[in-house]
Amino acid sequence: VREILELPDFDEALNKMDPDSVELPPEVMSQLRKYVEAIAETYARSSNPFHNFEHASHVCMSVSKLMSRIVTADHFFDVNKDDIDCVGCFKHQRTFGLTSDPLTLFACAFAALIHDADHPGVSNMQLVKESSPLAERYGQRSVAEQHSVKVAWDLLMSDDFEALRQTICPCPKD
Repeated sequence: VREILELPDFDEALNKMDPDSVELPPEVMSQLRKYVEAIAETYARSSNPFHNFEHASHVCMSVSKLMSRIVTADHFFDVNKDDIDCVGCFKHQRTFGLTSDPLTLFACAFAALIHDADHPGVSNMQLVKESSPLAERYGQRSVAEQHSVKVAWDLLMSDDFEALRQTICPCPKD
């Protein structure tokens, strides 16, 4: 994993935060709800019986469950926490940072939600074979996936989701 993905550095302050204590402002909650509804509409545009919002919801719930099942090595081995300088750092290293960073958890759930947004209903191979405009746009590589990301990104960048965007990425460089 470390060779492919740049994982977040450990932030002890984030690790001490109780995720259940986080409260989003009403405007952000409203925009998040509207964003999910707008993504759901992209699934509804397709007559494909598989790439629909019910499928996206199942994938999103499965990813969430999978992330909650990631455990640290001390669950399997006799690790004396008194011998560890920073228990949070230890857990972060043992889970590759996947469960200790709230933004990483959000990114995984977000990716699951949008993974088939506006799916054309046929395989990438078929899109390439037919020389579809989507295949041409994305250089015949991961056509449907790149299209889903673009649709979701363009939607998130709209003015309707400014507060949501600022909550996800508070810095312009993010």
